Amino acid sequence: MRPVRSVLTGVSPLMLAREALWRTTRRWKRLRFLAALRRICPVRYCPVGYYHPSVEQYPVAARRTLLCYAELVCEGKFSFLGYGPLPLGFPPPWNLDFVSGKGWPQQPSSSLAVVRHDGSDVKVPWELSRLQFLPVLGKAWKLSGDRRYRQAAKELLSNWIREQPVGFGVNWTIAMEAALRSISICLLLELLWPFRTEEMDWLQEVTLSLWHHLLFIESHIEFSHIVRSNHYLSNLLGLFCLSMFLDGEGMTAKRHQYGSQIEQEILRQVYEDGGDCEASTGYQVFVAQVFAVALRLMQVAGIIPKPSLLARLRRMYQMMEELADVEGRIPHIGDVDDGRVELLLDDVEQLLCASRRHSLTISNLLGLVAALLGEASDRRSEDTAWYGLRPIRSLQRHRSGPNSNCPGAVVFPQSGIAIARQRETEVLFLAIPNGLKGKGSHTHNDKLSLILRIDREELLCDSGTAFYTREAATRNRFRATAAHNTVLVDGQEQNRIDSGKQTLFCLGNEAEVTSIESREEDGCLLLEASHHGYRRIGVLHTRTLLLEPSGFVRINDLFTGIGRHRFQAHYHLGPIWKCESLEEKERQIWCRVQGIRSVEFRLSAPVTLRAWEEPTEISTAYGTTRLTRRICVAADASLPFSLQTRIWWEN
Repeated sequence: MRPVRSVLTGVSPLMLAREALWRTTRRWKRLRFLAALRRICPVRYCPVGYYHPSVEQYPVAARRTLLCYAELVCEGKFSFLGYGPLPLGFPPPWNLDFVSGKGWPQQPSSSLAVVRHDGSDVKVPWELSRLQFLPVLGKAWKLSGDRRYRQAAKELLSNWIREQPVGFGVNWTIAMEAALRSISICLLLELLWPFRTEEMDWLQEVTLSLWHHLLFIESHIEFSHIVRSNHYLSNLLGLFCLSMFLDGEGMTAKRHQYGSQIEQEILRQVYEDGGDCEASTGYQVFVAQVFAVALRLMQVAGIIPKPSLLARLRRMYQMMEELADVEGRIPHIGDVDDGRVELLLDDVEQLLCASRRHSLTISNLLGLVAALLGEASDRRSEDTAWYGLRPIRSLQRHRSGPNSNCPGAVVFPQSGIAIARQRETEVLFLAIPNGLKGKGSHTHNDKLSLILRIDREELLCDSGTAFYTREAATRNRFRATAAHNTVLVDGQEQNRIDSGKQTLFCLGNEAEVTSIESREEDGCLLLEASHHGYRRIGVLHTRTLLLEPSGFVRINDLFTGIGRHRFQAHYHLGPIWKCESLEEKERQIWCRVQGIRSVEFRLSAPVTLRAWEEPTEISTAYGTTRLTRRICVAADASLPFSLQTRIWWEN
């Protein structure tokens, strides 16, 4: 929850008036919502052909994976986020955060606090109640014909509906959760279709619940004239999906209304270069899947999407292709909460080994989006069999970023991300502006940070997210400057972080970034940018990154301004890398790191340098952390000051 002052910064009086009028209207809609629940359900469920499964084309290994996950659910073992499989019971407790052991009472949802600062995390019951395991059970039924999976899905859904009456409990507190849950239910019903006569009462019960979901989302929609995010977008997708699967008076009009609003929203929430406006790769993946599901629904309904929707989604896909390694893993940048609209095979595989999950492994999502767009791809394509799509195979990776001034480098100018490649080396350079037009939300203090891959493995990695609200100090530690591969000056944050418990999604907007410059210089790929986060202490930080033809990396950190300052650089090692030696030589630091190769770091400056290594944590899936090490180098110097780093390894 953001303080009013951070949300209203730079908002015109006219916009404030429009927002006040909208909020009054929303209160009136919520009052009418309770009365609407008492009306007779005016709709019936109808499948739309979202799935067009070619079961015989689904590979044997993929079948085993889905059936294994479905079997665990039947045993009352659930895996989601970075947890599991955990024996939560059949059915599981829907209102409980099993990590802290604390739950939410079955009271009117409007009276419940979702963030309580008592060690509990509302994302645990929310994620479980998205019911995204239900379509997996439906797929298991389609693959095997084993009625246990069908019956388990029906029993779990019936229990959820019975135990979570609309408007009561923590799972009815925001429209986003209702929207994603309603999509899961619609997809399950299509997978279980057709229903026998004796199942019609159950279908009617579920259809009534879907109708209630639609009423709830419409009356609690997370729209704002000032700030709109993935929450509002998920609301629109849920309403569009419900208007597709529910047949009755007014549904056709709703279908056109919400489909049109989704087409408009992609231009608001996605930059021209394809990056999500929330400055996060996790939300980039989630938002791309939202638009991909919307496109699939449009296609099966015979709705011709606007060219702008296709063009912007294609750019999102191209950006994710550039960020992903050959395994389809995208680095964690900014907040990553593992959100999905629908679980694909990559997700299920990762959830079966949640303790080592990399939640942005999305090769099948890339393959599916490519197939929807008619693009050639060399990514995994098992999931396309569920939609009757035929992937167009490509013999080489798709590389087509929006801007590059030199071969081997791609720059996404609005998103503030650049990728340079030479030989076995990939470097991601970050000069990301704060998300949501400077308001922060899911942004981290990662200005001028880098991520370095050698032979597909991350030598230097981002710290990730850990979690949001379970513990404020940990939340702030993972989004702080020191959690990224950049330089801290005088112990100050690039963007100020308020330590208050009510500001976990707030960030200052001091660290304005310049556009990333890219060029070729003496055979090297050069990337350069600056940030102004230390303007208040009289310092400008400019980082120049050079990728040599050999694949080796040089980094020049230049600090200009006035006065004398303390500098501390951090380099976070991926979990497979170990620091073997660290030696101080007055104005130089020599460090040897061992992993898939033996890597040398040499740092030099015109002043005495101090260095040490220390344990730290990174997170590759929401809710969990892994232990690794980081190298720290410190100096005291008067400006101007330059710190040089060279990284090389045995070939």
